[in-house]
Amino acid sequence: MRFKSIEIKNFRNFDNIKVDIGNKNVFFGMNDIGKTNFLYALRCLFDRNMRKFDLTESDFHKRNIETKIEITACIDIKDADSPDTEKLRAKMKDAICSSDAEVFIRFTASYNNQMNCAEISMQWGGDAEKLKDIRSNNNGYFDIDSVFNVIYINSYIDLQDLFKKNIRTLIKNKESEEEKDSLTENNIKTKVKEINQEISKLSGIQEFQNKLTPSYRKMRDEDVSIGIKSTFAINHLYSDIVPFIQQDNDDNEYPTAGEGRKKLLAYSIYNLLSEETAEKKINLFLIEEPETHIHRSMQSALSHFLFNSEANDNKLNYLFISTHSPFILSEMDDLHLIRLYNPNKITASSESYVVPDVWKTAKKKLNRALSESIFADSVLLVEGESECVLFERVLTEIDPYYESKGVHVLSVEGVGFEKYIDVLSALNIRYFIKTDNDITKIQNSDPALYRQSGFERINHLVKYIGGSSASESLNARSDLSVGESKPPQARTYYDNEKTALDSIRVKYALFLSHCNLEEDLLECLGEERFCELLKKGTAEEAIKLLKSSKQQNMVELASKLSDDDCMKIYKHYNFASLRAVRNETN
Repeated sequence: MRFKSIEIKNFRNFDNIKVDIGNKNVFFGMNDIGKTNFLYALRCLFDRNMRKFDLTESDFHKRNIETKIEITACIDIKDADSPDTEKLRAKMKDAICSSDAEVFIRFTASYNNQMNCAEISMQWGGDAEKLKDIRSNNNGYFDIDSVFNVIYINSYIDLQDLFKKNIRTLIKNKESEEEKDSLTENNIKTKVKEINQEISKLSGIQEFQNKLTPSYRKMRDEDVSIGIKSTFAINHLYSDIVPFIQQDNDDNEYPTAGEGRKKLLAYSIYNLLSEETAEKKINLFLIEEPETHIHRSMQSALSHFLFNSEANDNKLNYLFISTHSPFILSEMDDLHLIRLYNPNKITASSESYVVPDVWKTAKKKLNRALSESIFADSVLLVEGESECVLFERVLTEIDPYYESKGVHVLSVEGVGFEKYIDVLSALNIRYFIKTDNDITKIQNSDPALYRQSGFERINHLVKYIGGSSASESLNARSDLSVGESKPPQARTYYDNEKTALDSIRVKYALFLSHCNLEEDLLECLGEERFCELLKKGTAEEAIKLLKSSKQQNMVELASKLSDDDCMKIYKHYNFASLRAVRNETN
């Protein structure tokens, strides 16, 4: 069983939206964009507890009560061997055919003006245009509620309340231990009786008892004495059970006071609770901003639990999560990224994301870099960390709040541009690429020959972005001698193709260096200033220094840049990608 799409019409801030989804989904976007409302739409569809609450005028998009609310899920059921597919097919047998490869489930709400609330109905079937009503009873229980179990976890979890509500479910005595448990309970009752007797012996109680009898006899003359005794009792054996922390090799008990620890413990409890229904129902986990109130290290631990099947015992098979945190996504794999945007008319874009095989062992590094970029509106992709260091310094000088305005610089170090292009373009996030005008030696060539790998990279990316219709192409030579591979020649090759490269900048957002990062800086700042910053006598020595321990030396250089230096870099032709990512064309 696999979720395919969710369509929402006329519900809260959604006019009409359809989003491709999967079994594991992450919703993200700016504040007040509709992430919570999207989860609420899913709850209307699958959560009986949510349907108990009346929908009001405000739940209809722009209070348009003349139009029905419709929330429709499409689910792929081609996997006949899936136990969850079997559960769904068994309950829907009267509404679908054996040949149906997908099913539709729809929640409909029509506003009743006389009742001042919405009337709810539900339908399902194998044809979206011919759905059948789902049977229900007077208590609002639909047949679908015997198939799906929604576990909704909001951003603020009360661990004690969670314990109290579910303690009977979590703690069950074994039948095989019934005799032993009975003996234990009798021992508890005996001890409680002894406690009451001991309480009655306390001097304060004795003194109060001695005063109370004479006082009573003054009001009524009868031969009675007033006794005081304790009636302490345990009404429920588990009513005061609380979790605590005990370190290994330490007998002391510590309260679960930290928010991070409490949240991780709460998720563990939810995981255990899901076991109770897993055999009969399909558990759907709807989780709202799990990062709230916990440190990023705990967020990474929570990410491991959410997205690693071994960590969650393969129980979180259907996940719908809203988040603002890249750390929650550090362990993500095989999920749908769903971006909600545009506050005036909510739209969305979706991308199925799987960690590339070559990055499986280090997916946390890749995912953190990627997830930071998907929370932006405009991303500049660069080859390495040195470019990040320099460009972030310049952008900070131009606008200290550039990141909060949705601009992000991302190094694709070791991954290549293509994977990021796929994800960012699918999520409708603007991206720009800055890459070097490399000239590299052809392996095993004798005598040594060199190729214009920078030009080749641009040609490849033009085809990758533009598809088969892309006609732009640079003359990329692969027969250069060592003398023809030097920086001056690289700049000459660029100048010969400048018209085409300028067109590629505009059409494909691809920015090729005039030569490379170091040479472009030299050209921009001038030899005197460049050498002054790097404390070298010649440009050749300064370039050599900057290329050695590249990132460390770039950090030092960036820290020395003046306001004028940053502005000069920002406005220079060689670094036009910085203006482009901020949507400045001049």
